[in-house]
Amino acid sequence: MSEELAASYVGGISVTTLRKEVAEGRAPKPHHISGRRVVWFIEELDAWMDRIKGQSAPGPTQPKQTQNSWEAAAQAAGKISGQRRSALR
Repeated sequence: MSEELAASYVGGISVTTLRKEVAEGRAPKPHHISGRRVVWFIEELDAWMDRIKGQSAPGPTQPKQTQNSWEAAAQAAGKISGQRRSALR
C-alpha cells in the first residue's frame, strides 16, 4: 500500500510521523518495487502494530495470515467454495 494508506492504516498517523518511525527503526521499512514507487506490506504493518500493543507478532518467516476481505464477505453471505447455501434447504 502507498505511504499515505500505510499511515492511515496504522491508526491515522501522519505521513511525517510514519517517516520518522521508519527512520528511527521502529516501523517497517518500505519496499521499492519500481523506480520511485514505494509500498508497505500489510503483514509487516500488522506485525508492527502487534508489537506496539504488546502482543507477540509473527516473525518475518511466518507472515500473519489474514483473511481476504472477499472471502470474509462470501462467508458472511453463506457462500463457501463458490457454492451458495440456500436458506430454503
